[in-house]
Amino acid sequence: MAPGRRTTRVKLVGALLAGGLALAGCTGGSPGAPPLQSPTAPAPPTSSGAPAAPATPLGAPAQFVPCDGSFECAQITVPVDYQVPTGPTITIGIVRRPAADQANKLGVLLVNPGGPGGSGIETVESGQVPAAAASRFDVIGFDPRGVGRSANLACPIGPDTPYYGDPDPGDPAGEASTAQAVERYDQACGDAYRQLLPHLGTRDVARDMDAIRNALGEQQISYLGYSYGTSIGQVYGEQFPQRVRAMVLDGVVDVTLPGLDPSQAESFENSLRQFAADCASRPDCEAGPDAIGMLDRVRARVEASPLPVPGMSPLSPGLLELGVVLPLYSKQNWPTLAKALKAADSGDGAPLRRLAARYFEGSNSDTYNAVTCLDNSWPRNREDVFAQARAAELRAPHFSGNVLVSGLTCADWPVPQDPLTPPSGAGLPPVLILGTTNDPATPYANSQNLARRLPGSALLTYRGDGHTVYGQGVTCVDEQVNRYLTTLALPAPNAVC
Repeated sequence: MAPGRRTTRVKLVGALLAGGLALAGCTGGSPGAPPLQSPTAPAPPTSSGAPAAPATPLGAPAQFVPCDGSFECAQITVPVDYQVPTGPTITIGIVRRPAADQANKLGVLLVNPGGPGGSGIETVESGQVPAAAASRFDVIGFDPRGVGRSANLACPIGPDTPYYGDPDPGDPAGEASTAQAVERYDQACGDAYRQLLPHLGTRDVARDMDAIRNALGEQQISYLGYSYGTSIGQVYGEQFPQRVRAMVLDGVVDVTLPGLDPSQAESFENSLRQFAADCASRPDCEAGPDAIGMLDRVRARVEASPLPVPGMSPLSPGLLELGVVLPLYSKQNWPTLAKALKAADSGDGAPLRRLAARYFEGSNSDTYNAVTCLDNSWPRNREDVFAQARAAELRAPHFSGNVLVSGLTCADWPVPQDPLTPPSGAGLPPVLILGTTNDPATPYANSQNLARRLPGSALLTYRGDGHTVYGQGVTCVDEQVNRYLTTLALPAPNAVC
């Protein structure tokens, strides 16, 4: 994760307790690039578990088939490069949950859970959209290009490789070894996906989303985007404002920030302090009255010698950082973090090592890297990365290793950057923006700033903890979002839940 960008909205309690979806990416599938299709070639075989839905020609209506229980699946064909519409193509996998109230259906609601690298298909099939809204729409999930059923990216070297060591800003040995690991990863990914990598950015994802709209025969769409999905929404609204009926953006990514921005690392540091304060106030917290002190002891221990874990690689300083990041996304998972820290402090690194492994499950980290390295402006030399990561170490000492890894990854990335530009909101109907005051992944200020940029839009503030809020049982939030999606009525100005 770059505390700089990585954001995926999932229900983490189930993820951590049952081993389901986690936050920030996995390689998915087997190594090697899927073949790009010529304009007339049949679609390549889909990944295991994908339905045998026919891939329709460019511009043709989607052909749905029953799949995955009560859902309907389809594949549409899109150009790899929209500037060369007659060139190679890929297929985009989509799933549809038909509206329960067909007589009063309001059209289609496209959903993206974030990432980059998260699966919209999995989000829709898991039922995360509240029924009060879902019953009035055909809910559409899609895997963005590079994810799952849409030309899944699976680089030959795992994206977790740089974390097996100690990505420690300010330590020359740690910086050098991390840079070498990142270089191996970047080169292998570039060699495997030379044709596809330049075309995985959010601008192309937004074009794909409009191709889905067209394939569904809809004049307009409603859209629900969490986390990075808010970037897709902002870009789609800029490219196709007349095609938007309604748009909900929950946990906003600020597309104007540089890639190596420390604000997310600082937000996680703030969440860590809140976790520690909560522990200090509760006698039953397993991390005790000084949780940060316990974390620092564990960090010193794994720096001296990584903790061995049966059946897995040892718990290294880099993997420790990821194991702490994951449960901080949701306050409900703080007890999981406390228990894992206590175990590691007693010499058992397995719980934190498993948390670090789950960080790379459920979302595609290779696609995350590809998208963020394209979408943002990054330093292009290592010395600048080292300097900025060392500065982040001063403000977010427990999460600066991720800043170092993400900065090096994009400094060496094998295709040119194509940074996104701020949305103007021109021609876009009113948007509902959600912001959580103590969101560790997408700082609340991002939602405030976007609301100022989009005239006529509304900001609904949730005073609480955690990353994103709609559909997580906060009645005050859910009712106002459901009302907006179904009636287009925005909350009152400065509304707070």
